[in-house]
Order: sequence, then structure tokens, then C-alpha cells
Amino acid sequence: MQKLKSGLTALAVGIVLLAALDWAAAAATGKSLVLGKWNEAGQTTTIKNNGNGPALDLRADGATLAVGNSNRIKKLNADKLDGLTGEDYKANRNTIFQWTVAAHTGGFTQAIPTQAAGSYLVTFNVQLNGAAGDAMNPNVINCRIIQNGVSGTVTFQKGILAETQVTSVATPPALNGTSPVILVEGDSLALDCTMSRNNQQWSTTPYQPVTVNLLRTDGSFVYGAPLGRSATLKKTVR
Repeated sequence: MQKLKSGLTALAVGIVLLAALDWAAAAATGKSLVLGKWNEAGQTTTIKNNGNGPALDLRADGATLAVGNSNRIKKLNADKLDGLTGEDYKANRNTIFQWTVAAHTGGFTQAIPTQAAGSYLVTFNVQLNGAAGDAMNPNVINCRIIQNGVSGTVTFQKGILAETQVTSVATPPALNGTSPVILVEGDSLALDCTMSRNNQQWSTTPYQPVTVNLLRTDGSFVYGAPLGRSATLKKTVR
């Protein structure tokens, strides 16, 4: 009787082992995918949706996809990378605006087209032919970038950037300035120039228009310290 029980036990174990092997083989040959378990196959697994929608929808509280190496995956497109779409990356990240002047009297304020929120390095270049002063009456010219913000329905000045001043005598005044700027939704920029001889008429040459350059710098590291000390990381601009 004991031998019979032992034989039945061995038979049951054998059946279980055969079932397990058959289950593993099914998972290994691609006949089925077992959720929550290790799946392995000897060739590529293809999932095709003959209907509408994606062939695979991955959802998780954490990362929805992980890969086992750093090899490049062809045709794998991401909707956004660091908050930027593919169209943003295709666009030139260095944007230049230029304005020509046939004849203008005195100072001016030129609005800069609205930019997406982010971090930028803004640079301007201005040469005013005809705006030179003389020894008895020099022309003091001041140019800067004005950053405005919006609070509700109220527009207010948030900052003055890259301010530059030149006292012009005899030669055409040329000014340029550079400053980092962080823009949020609703912010606007303008190039503003004033001069002490406000009745002076000036123009630009075809090769030296009024220029504003905006270089997108998201992901930059900002270091700072009092003068004479080693600069340390203050923040990362995203």
C-alpha cells in the first residue's frame, strides 16, 4: 500500500512538472504572454492591432517602459523631451529679429515678438547713423531690454536687462548688451532706447539693422558668488 502511495505521489509530481514545462514552453515560444512573470522567446515578438488605436498601451505609476541596453531604437518618437515637442527641437533655438530704419527722430521702443516660457540669453545691437553729438552737445544714448509681466489684467515692469549707455561725440553711436532672462507665461520683451538729443534724426545701414537675438538656454546651470569667491551652483534653469 505504501509503495502504491509513493507511486501515485511520484506520478502527481511528474504531471505537475510536465504542466510547468509545457506552460514555460508556451511562454517561451510566443504562444502566450504571462502577465507578472518572466517571458522569454527565441525570436522577435510582434504585436499587431488590426483595429483602431495603438498596438500596445503601457500604463504604470512609474516609468512605463524600460530597456536593457543603451542601443538606439529606430523610429521611436517621443512626444516631449524636457517639456519640448519635436517641433520645438526642429525649430531654430537661436532666434534673430532685425529692423531697418530709413529715418527716425529721437528714441524708440520696439516690441519683441512673444516668446514661449523658458530661459533665454537676450542680446541686442544698435547702430544709429546720424545720431552722433558734438563736443559742445554730446548725445547720451541709453538702450536696454525691458521685461514686462502680467498680473490679472495689469501689465507691470518686471526688470531692465542688458542696459548700456554711450556718450556719442562725432562718430555714429553703437550700443550692444547681453543678459540672461527667464520668461513665464504672459511675459513680454521690448528694446527701448532713449537719447539726450531727442530731436536728432538717424537711420540704419543695410548691413547693420537694429538686431535682437534670443538664444534658448533651458537646462543651463547658474553659478554665483560674491566677487572674489569661487562660484557655486545656485540653480538649474529648465
